[in-house]
Amino acid sequence: ALAELESYSYSIAHDKRAPLSAMQGFSRILLEEYAPEFGPEALNYIRRMSKSAERLDRLIQDVLTSSKIMCSEMDLQPVQPEPLLREIIESYPNLYSSKAEIVLQEPLPAVLANSAALTQVFSNLLGNAVKFVEPGTQPRVVVRAEQGNASVRFWLEDNGIGMPPEATSRIFQMFQTLNRPGLYEGTGLGLAIVRKALTRMNGAVGAESVLGQGSRFWVDLKPAP
Repeated sequence: ALAELESYSYSIAHDKRAPLSAMQGFSRILLEEYAPEFGPEALNYIRRMSKSAERLDRLIQDVLTSSKIMCSEMDLQPVQPEPLLREIIESYPNLYSSKAEIVLQEPLPAVLANSAALTQVFSNLLGNAVKFVEPGTQPRVVVRAEQGNASVRFWLEDNGIGMPPEATSRIFQMFQTLNRPGLYEGTGLGLAIVRKALTRMNGAVGAESVLGQGSRFWVDLKPAP
């Protein structure tokens, strides 16, 4: 029954993207081709409508990602984190060196994981680390690893706004946001997706933080055989 419900939720979320794309497309046409015919108030309404559609689209994409992680087969293989992380950094514009300083401290040992799911984990954690900083501050993230007998622990340490220590136990729940309204965009699903993905890979995730002093997120995975 749970599997059917997940499949049904996925179908609903997927089907919503078609009319939403039409809303985004027509809003863009109005702004680009007919802006001179509208007054300032009308243009403001159109921009707000377009921004709301974009936010809903991000939310739907996160729901689809969450459903995929829960429903798809999770084949675990040895994964080398270092090239995977470098590919993420090169692929995401918000992680470019011109916008953020991301330091990979080797060695980063191979782990038993699913490459696509681990990409989702690291991209979400890095994306949050560079997003939640004080205005005017260049984001800096250090990624390092600690090799244990039964697990490899990855640390992602940032110079962001941080959070109260008591909040670190609930930020991995769905739709939990701690940011200041209007300052940072987000759907409240990113860290829930991270937790689900790591659970499927027999791993774990957690955080340590102090408000105003950055955050340290850790990811535990089994070492590759």
